[in-house]
Amino acid sequence: MRDCIVMERIWQDDYYFQIKIDCISEFVSATTKVYTSNQCIDELSQSIKNFLSGKANECFWLNGEKGDETTACVSMKISHKDKLGHIQIEVYMEINDGGRLSEHNCCFYVNTELGLLTEFQKDLYKIKNQQLGAKVILNHIEF
Repeated sequence: MRDCIVMERIWQDDYYFQIKIDCISEFVSATTKVYTSNQCIDELSQSIKNFLSGKANECFWLNGEKGDETTACVSMKISHKDKLGHIQIEVYMEINDGGRLSEHNCCFYVNTELGLLTEFQKDLYKIKNQQLGAKVILNHIEF
């Protein structure tokens, strides 16, 4: 199976909303649900844009706070894998399955390419639309 990240808007309120994030790599498939905001999605988009334009060597996005004292969080650290346009995304996900978030989490790499990351960055605005079921997909596959 090809590496993939899918973000889907599943719940919303006036000031924040919940997204389900599915991440698949060669070795791991994980899903979590996190609360986020338009501002946080804008920060991810801008960080990726700065990375793609060469203004930053890597980008880091943290949605939430790590640990047991809050809701589940997710982070992504995006960096160049090589000079041929291959990109590596280190995904950290806390899994809210009833256990302590500090113990129920995972960290793994999702691989992509510059063009696919550019497409993902341009599509991030879709998740901000107030439409449940809106999706943004990195490395689009039939999912």
